[in-house]
Amino acid sequence: MANPQHAGTQCPGRRSMAGLPGALIIGSMLILALPALAATDSERIDELQRQVKALQNEIPQMDSGMHHSPSGEGLPLHGFMDVGFVLNTREYPKAAKTGFYMGALSLYLSPHFGDNVKGMVEPLFEVTPQGDWEVDVERLQIGYTFNDAATVWAGRFHTPYGYWNTAFHHGAQMQTSVFRPRFLDFEDKGGILPAHTVGLLSTGKFGTDSGRFSYDAYVGNGPMIIGGNTALQTLGTMDPGNSGDSDHSALAGVNAGYEFSGGMNGLRLAVHAMSGNIDTETEMPAMHYETGLNVTGGSAAYITNDWEVMGEYFRFNNKDKSGTSVTPGGTHNSRAGYLQAGRIYHDLTPYIRLEKALLNQHDIYFSSQENGQSYSRQALGLRYYLNPNTALKLELLNSRFLPDAARAALAYRSLHVQYSIGF
Repeated sequence: MANPQHAGTQCPGRRSMAGLPGALIIGSMLILALPALAATDSERIDELQRQVKALQNEIPQMDSGMHHSPSGEGLPLHGFMDVGFVLNTREYPKAAKTGFYMGALSLYLSPHFGDNVKGMVEPLFEVTPQGDWEVDVERLQIGYTFNDAATVWAGRFHTPYGYWNTAFHHGAQMQTSVFRPRFLDFEDKGGILPAHTVGLLSTGKFGTDSGRFSYDAYVGNGPMIIGGNTALQTLGTMDPGNSGDSDHSALAGVNAGYEFSGGMNGLRLAVHAMSGNIDTETEMPAMHYETGLNVTGGSAAYITNDWEVMGEYFRFNNKDKSGTSVTPGGTHNSRAGYLQAGRIYHDLTPYIRLEKALLNQHDIYFSSQENGQSYSRQALGLRYYLNPNTALKLELLNSRFLPDAARAALAYRSLHVQYSIGF
């Protein structure tokens, strides 16, 4: 199983297809159309038809020029985009708004320079809950490959814990379900784990007679929880520290797994661990908290041509280092996990997922985060492949949130329809 940190891949067992960047095509057409702006409608149509034919003749040459530099290197461009519709039984603050929505446009650029130097850039365009467009660079990393056993990356990368955060990135087309497990959401969606790390990542694999051992080891900036405002009754979200580590406290971790071959082909078992100091900054009143984050757990994935079964478990053993929690200086235990199973029938994949998080509210790490509330969720869905690069998904969610000191109990059901493509 290829390491998705190195490229924007699609779901296991599905083919990817590189295409000509849409932005370049549109831009070229606009430039070609400028001389015809002052012409009549008939002349514009004739001129546009001529230009389209000319552009069609140029596309093979343009495509060749984009993918092959004089030295034989290239700049492949891949991407994903999606749109959808949501229907809720009732409107709740934690539920998506009912109605149609624009999803995200995620682009992957993966330049290679010779056999050793490579890069990964992932700009993401999406709409915020307030309806504004937002552009983020989700991954920006440069790597050097020594051999199969060691590739070192520097920059911003997906934190390699568990299975989901390394197998599925920001392209909705890559994953079978509409949504990620809630506690594994990205930071700007309220996820309770640092989904991105800015620092150094080493990854590699070793072949054995019965399979392949793989590992990821990383160290990076310690993230912060920011944006909490007691006066406004708002809670914070995770900031991975793109511009630096404010308190010089690194985040470090490892994810090691084994992929079986032979009679157990398709099975991957892994363990993961992560630790570091997490600062929490609140406004009105201005407060500073520090938590020693300690996460351990494991993951299992069984991916064949017909089955897709995966599950992860996370155990938190966090320590209050600021002495300001309900149990100052104490250790707080929490846990979270999910299990998802899908069966592929030609172009149809029905699936089910169970997920649950029991998060100790005496732990500032959780009580200060927007999505730090304990919950359980069940998802029942169906994915239909219109073709290898296009999918239509239908997903029914049943969500229940437990009450805590700052948040009330919530329960709602929602229906989600998503149309996604990969190119």
